[in-house]
Amino acid sequence: MRMVLEIINSCLTHSLHHNPNLVYALLRQRELFDAFRTHPTFQDVVQNIETVVFYFNSKLDQSTSHSVSGVQQIILEASRSWPRDRLKRFPELKFKYVEEEQPEEFFVPYVWSLIYHCSGLYWDPLQVVLFSLHREE
Repeated sequence: MRMVLEIINSCLTHSLHHNPNLVYALLRQRELFDAFRTHPTFQDVVQNIETVVFYFNSKLDQSTSHSVSGVQQIILEASRSWPRDRLKRFPELKFKYVEEEQPEEFFVPYVWSLIYHCSGLYWDPLQVVLFSLHREE
């Protein structure tokens, strides 16, 4: 969970003005972060999220428009005047992809499941065979 919060935090810290939909989602679901506020493991990253929510919520309180498009417009306008130094900076997140010995064991079934579920083509599930039941040696 901390990694998810760190990713959200990084998006807010480094490119808040490019993430109005994220801000909108945080405002709509702000109560999700209540449980993390008092937990010592998450307090530092939740603090930045709360700062953003408080700032944009105060901008919404000053407005009479609370339609989805109205709220999104307020977020866009408020993000332009967002002081970039308000959030605590954390070390930049770095992720490294480490390839498994046989990545096809994950990727082939995953890609085929995407094709099966998202392609719009009909596949008879009883006729789909990705792997033979007998192993060839």
